Amino acid sequence: MSVLEELVGCIVNTDFTKLEPETLERARYCLLDALGCGLLGSSLPEGRALSSAMHSLCPDGSAPVWGTAMTLPADQCALACGTFCHMRELDDVHYSIVHPGAVCVPAAVAVAHTESLTLGQLLRALVIGYEVMVRVSKGTNYINHRRLGWHATASCGSFGAAAATASLLVLDARRFAWALGIAGSRTGGTWAFAADGSMSKRLHPGLASRDGVLSAYLARAGFTGPVRVLEAEDGGFFRATSDEWNLEEVTAGWGKSWAIDEVEFKWYAACKSVHSPVEAAMQIRENAKRRGKQIAPLVIRQVTVRVNSTALSMAGGMYDPASVASAQISIPYGVAVALLGGECDETDYTPQKLNDSEIFSLASKVRVVADSELDELRVREHKSAAEVVVTWDNGEEESCRVQDPKGSLGHPISKEMLISKFLRLASAVIGTKRARELCELVTRGTADTAVRRLTALLAVPEEMEVRD
Repeated sequence: MSVLEELVGCIVNTDFTKLEPETLERARYCLLDALGCGLLGSSLPEGRALSSAMHSLCPDGSAPVWGTAMTLPADQCALACGTFCHMRELDDVHYSIVHPGAVCVPAAVAVAHTESLTLGQLLRALVIGYEVMVRVSKGTNYINHRRLGWHATASCGSFGAAAATASLLVLDARRFAWALGIAGSRTGGTWAFAADGSMSKRLHPGLASRDGVLSAYLARAGFTGPVRVLEAEDGGFFRATSDEWNLEEVTAGWGKSWAIDEVEFKWYAACKSVHSPVEAAMQIRENAKRRGKQIAPLVIRQVTVRVNSTALSMAGGMYDPASVASAQISIPYGVAVALLGGECDETDYTPQKLNDSEIFSLASKVRVVADSELDELRVREHKSAAEVVVTWDNGEEESCRVQDPKGSLGHPISKEMLISKFLRLASAVIGTKRARELCELVTRGTADTAVRRLTALLAVPEEMEVRD
């Protein structure tokens, strides 16, 4: 029996109707958070460009594209909405360096709409999708996988989307394994976007979401997939994408806990590696304010940021003022914004802010270095900590260390804050009344609530669409 077949055996032999209420509630908030992020993304210039391209390619379909008047086939809808979710880096994240919400939620919502399914079925599918995506990422040895240049949200994401879709389609074990095999046989996604700040990082979750949906529908129709896709000697996913993979991680400790309970909800609109540096910089800013000190580039000689080596490679570089995407993976940009009074939410990641001369001047003084102690903390406790040291113009230094930034498991966002975040992101796109109604359905709807009630609120009439 292959590792994939063992994993599928675990899934089909688990009664997900008996999940703990806390886990299902977690799934509700993962759903809510992804919907908010996706609605925001649909309203951005990049989101509208994607919508235009998708409409040209696939003008007809049945699944509503969030925040628009468009409908697309389920797989193409998943592509669009998955990309929307990742536009401003506000979507949920797991310590295995994946963003499961941006992949699994669009796939599951599009399929649940297409198949006329219920909220209860959707929530259970999300638990399964998150679980598979995270387990595959862990199996690659995610830090090694990342160091080799892979973007795990893309490379591991299609497994999660395929699992969520397969569960919604109630595939038998054989076809379920085929679905995962098809998804894994053509998955990919590299970190090359960091070289020039291109938008491809945002597209990756959407592509993974689309591929997972398509893989499961193909399997349902009898199209076979390689059940040894993880461990095959020639072309196995783990062998091709890691030097230190571990097959046992895929099924180890099944059912003792669920990956969806380990997900972190993001408060800052940047790569997770930027969050601890940002909070440390904010604390230094507040300390300076209490002393009556005004912060400006001229009063700072240098800023040193110590992070783990993976954070350095992902987000240690300077940003390109012409690329919002580059700023979202730039610790220098985030630290400069935080020191100068910004909150590092979606309003701080705009073309206008990127061209602020004060921010650029201060960011140019930020030096990011790796710290071996923080490397150990990353591996041992899954914490992406940072220490920021500001050297003032008179030579004095002030430092702050943060290892549990807002939104992390050690400093979680409350349900009230998650709802506030959703309403902030969604109301500008679908209106306050619709946003509140959608929030109520997601957080309080019964298990037999039709998913189409949710998607009816996600779709907007043409006259409501945000335009340039």
